Amino acid sequence: MAIADAYTSCHSVPMEHNAPESDDAAEIRLDPNEAVVLFELLSRWSDPKTTHTPDHLCFESAAECAVLNGLLVDLEKQLVGPLKPEYKQILADARSLLAKRWSYPTLNG
Repeated sequence: MAIADAYTSCHSVPMEHNAPESDDAAEIRLDPNEAVVLFELLSRWSDPKTTHTPDHLCFESAAECAVLNGLLVDLEKQLVGPLKPEYKQILADARSLLAKRWSYPTLNG
C-alpha cells in the first residue's frame, strides 16, 4: 500500500480489537485531562474538513493510522466530557494544566 493510501485509510478503516494476546500487550491509563486532550487531538486529525493534520509523510504504515483511530474510538466510548455543554472550558482547562509539562514547540523538541 502506498503511503498516501495509508494516510487515507486512517479515515476509513475501523480498527479491530481482536488481536491475539502476547507478551507485548500494553494497557495505557490516562487521567481525565490527558484523555480529553488526546480525544480532541485525534478527533481533529480524523476530521476530513480540518486543514492541520499530519500529512502522509508522517505515517510509515496504515497500521499507525489504525492504532490512532482505535484509540479515538475507545475514547469516544468512555468520555462524557465532550458531551457536556461546558466541554470547551473543560478542554481549555485541561490544555492549560498539561501545557506546563512540555516547554517545546513540537513533539520532537
